[in-house]
Amino acid sequence: MSTITAVKPQNASLAREVTLRQGPFWPSFEQFRTQGNTALQAVTPGQVGTLVTKSGQYRILTESDFQSLYGLARDVERLRGGMRVVLATARAAQLHPDEATLEALTEAVMLMGDLPLLPTRSQFEPLKPEGLDLEDTDDDLDLENIPRPLVAEERR
Repeated sequence: MSTITAVKPQNASLAREVTLRQGPFWPSFEQFRTQGNTALQAVTPGQVGTLVTKSGQYRILTESDFQSLYGLARDVERLRGGMRVVLATARAAQLHPDEATLEALTEAVMLMGDLPLLPTRSQFEPLKPEGLDLEDTDDDLDLENIPRPLVAEERR
């Protein structure tokens, strides 16, 4: 069983940890499809389901796990941007070691330590197609008058 752990060690009280374990495994899409909704219910928070198809291998995880991973990925991107600023100010301080550039370098390094965690969402609002108002439909379906496909005559 493999475990993936990611921690933001900056401040222990703000650290966000994601631990994922191998969850359900479906060797074919047909097996996944026939299990229906129970297949997805088997994927609980902290578990990663694996679906193997002819076109590739897919990982299935809960919304909360996805949001945590997405938040960590965004943190990494922000840190990368911050590191570029620190490197640029460090190069400037090497070339011009005056008080202003050294202060800029100190501020850049201090800002890196103060980066807040990104928020994660536990769920999203339901998606609605744009420009579609479902509540104002005047269509009443009269099921008795809907034409049906032709049915083959019964054998005698």
